[in-house]
Amino acid sequence: MRRPETARLLESLAYGKTPLERIWTVLSQVATVPAGEQRSFLRSLLDALKEAGCIDFPKMAAGWDASALPHLPKWINRPRAKAVREYAEDVIWSTELGFLSSRKEPAGSPWLMVDRWLKETRNEAREPVPVRERSLEIFGDEKMLDTLVCAQAFKSSLITLAALSCYYVPEPAAWEPGPAGSRSLPGLCIENSTTYDVVKRFNREAGVWGFVVYGRGNGFASVVEGILPVMAEFGHERLLYFGDADREGLEIAARGAAKFSEAGKELVLDGRLYRLILACGKAAESKTGGALSPGAADLLVKAGLHELPALFSRHLRVSQEWAGYRRLRECAW
Repeated sequence: MRRPETARLLESLAYGKTPLERIWTVLSQVATVPAGEQRSFLRSLLDALKEAGCIDFPKMAAGWDASALPHLPKWINRPRAKAVREYAEDVIWSTELGFLSSRKEPAGSPWLMVDRWLKETRNEAREPVPVRERSLEIFGDEKMLDTLVCAQAFKSSLITLAALSCYYVPEPAAWEPGPAGSRSLPGLCIENSTTYDVVKRFNREAGVWGFVVYGRGNGFASVVEGILPVMAEFGHERLLYFGDADREGLEIAARGAAKFSEAGKELVLDGRLYRLILACGKAAESKTGGALSPGAADLLVKAGLHELPALFSRHLRVSQEWAGYRRLRECAW
């Protein structure tokens, strides 16, 4: 590309395909060509770019303008330069990262930083710390280890957080203990924030539950680890649950129940509260009607709420907010 016009033409061409009409426009902006020489001049520039590997021409005859000589491509393609990927060479991985010895890791792999930390702290007493703290120590980024934990190596247990002497801190759950004398009574988890506030205030005077905890709506399964310490403080193995009487509400409960089961605890629907809203509330259309998953159906059976599947099959729901403060006080607990 000896001509300066060739370089200017390339700089003005977008990546990808550019039609001939656009190429003529670009040429007029980067070079002044005598009348009658434009076609030959453009072809010479394009040939130079093609020879340098900067652009591609059409391979089929239909892709060429043969209306005059020299023939011109109806379009050219400017490919992006392929990035050359560099790999980490001659790495003797730490014992904990032995699974990496059989594969090539990019030069910028975060595992290299983990390996360096493991080697630097090999002879030190590694005090267990929260994941975010260890991530900051290894990467200088408190969230990087969260990303790495999603890698297949952690999912397949090729490496664990214990190998890095760290642990996840569960998000604390919002909760309130019941009044004096209620400690031995079961705790109650409420799906939505409004009903949580109502039931919490009611329980302060009524003492129906040992504690009331907020389930964070659709995020219930993610707050289970924060609820477990509350149950442990009260010595409870079972937790009651109350939410909307609709299919999605029951599926939310079922997902949470599965996580409690993994921890050796039990989640049970509080049938008293569900029967309260079925008795005083009005059914409304639901967007999530239909059949329940086995886990959700099992919760209904255990709570004796046999009337709810028929409600869901008609795509109806009853909101938990029907369990208002006044109705709670009127109930015979």
